[in-house]
Amino acid sequence: MELLEAARRIHGIAVNLELPDEAVLTRTGLRRTRQVLLLLLAHAADLAGESGVRVSLDPPDDFGDEGPRFQVVTPDAHLSERELRAVFLSPMLVGPTHRRLARARELVESVGGTLDVVRGAESGLTVTVELPAPGLACW
Repeated sequence: MELLEAARRIHGIAVNLELPDEAVLTRTGLRRTRQVLLLLLAHAADLAGESGVRVSLDPPDDFGDEGPRFQVVTPDAHLSERELRAVFLSPMLVGPTHRRLARARELVESVGGTLDVVRGAESGLTVTVELPAPGLACW
């Protein structure tokens, strides 16, 4: 958030963070996770309207079967079906607006996670990233 604010990428855009009180364990490196979040927030900031952006983080389950998951929701974003399919192509084949999403997808998949993009019925865009499960965290 600090980097995006310093670069004036999210100037005037409301960003609502819904984070758990405790630290979240992941099997991915901090640098890679930050890169993904930076790409997703920059993309969301480009498409955000008056409703702003909402970022939520769900921790992994206690048994380590399900990994952490975070969502970036941009209620005012519009994405056509063609643009939605393009996110799953190489970033070099995607237009400049959605290149960040395609690059974030590549980074997430390189660590064993998944990235899913869903368009809302009326409008809006929800990007869900599921990272690999950390293993038996409770033991």
